[in-house]
Amino acid sequence: MAINLMDMVKTAISSGVADQIGSAVGLDKSKTGSAIEAAIPVLLGGLVKKASSPSGLSELGDIFKQQDKEPSVLDNLGGLLSGGANSKLLGMGASLLPMLLGSSQSSIVSVLMKLLGLGDKSVIGLLGSLAPIVMGVVGKQAKSAGGFDPSVLTNLLGSQSNLLSSALPNELKGVMGLADLGKQVSNAASNAASSAARTAQEAVKPAASPLGWLLPLVGLAAAGFLVWNLMSPKAEVKKDGGAAVPQQTVPPADAPVPSVKELFELPGGISMDDLKKKLDGSFGGVVSALEGITDVDTAKGAVGKLEEAAKSYTDSMTGVPDAAKGVLGSFFAPYLKSVGGILEKLYAIPGVKEIIEPVIGPMVESVSKIAG
Repeated sequence: MAINLMDMVKTAISSGVADQIGSAVGLDKSKTGSAIEAAIPVLLGGLVKKASSPSGLSELGDIFKQQDKEPSVLDNLGGLLSGGANSKLLGMGASLLPMLLGSSQSSIVSVLMKLLGLGDKSVIGLLGSLAPIVMGVVGKQAKSAGGFDPSVLTNLLGSQSNLLSSALPNELKGVMGLADLGKQVSNAASNAASSAARTAQEAVKPAASPLGWLLPLVGLAAAGFLVWNLMSPKAEVKKDGGAAVPQQTVPPADAPVPSVKELFELPGGISMDDLKKKLDGSFGGVVSALEGITDVDTAKGAVGKLEEAAKSYTDSMTGVPDAAKGVLGSFFAPYLKSVGGILEKLYAIPGVKEIIEPVIGPMVESVSKIAG
């Protein structure tokens, strides 16, 4: 019978730990259990999605290897949760969420807010607190199954596809890109197997050597090592006395741990709704100014309004933490599409682009990065 990683994660979270998590992120005790149960398949689904590509498998392998060198979070959950909103567990999770959820993070948070009836801070905090636990459970099972090689991770995570498909609401599967979960896992496994077979075949030499049986294995190991290092998006190196030193793929154990306030508190204590209203005004000013441009002269006349709107945007976003910016991604998307369509037409007018791009360009670039 296939193992059930969701049940294993739930087992790792005792009632006391669940209460600590709920208290740290501001959940009512009555909602904590159901909220945790809804968040676990989301994080595991993110792992399955990550494992559906060779580069994702490589990155996961690197992270699990590094994780294996440190004391397991599963052995000290109570201690890691001490401090409530300042818990070390939440700080660890903040660095894992972008990897687990990718560019879909803001959409996932929005859907969970609606499904669970929770605020954005609570959802972000909940996912962040659970992420290290999920990674700890999966890493432990992968090690028991043979290690952190792509084939092991593919088999382990692939065995969860039916369970996750049943646990995730269709709305979440849609925003996570997991609508066809089983097919993605099957393709990933097939690609991994085909790649291994091709590598082994290419490594075979027609030499009549008594050690000829060893050559395919040596070739496969070497190719696997090269692919593992070359395909990892975090395998950057620096030179130190001529030697290549791999960069760390996860934060060191003694890295400063941000609190919930540092992760998600908005400048000036304003709410997310207030921030969105301010940003709505900024974008409204941009659209209004752009729509009044018909030629070079009107473009020059619009510069002042564009500068004012761009400054308003910059002032509004100053001090906003990355976690909050992730939630704004889906809010920015329609504005970015609207402004992009207008700019495409305006830039076709001779001389207009040179006038307005220096003003509006940095704002559009900033919004594009947040919108993903």
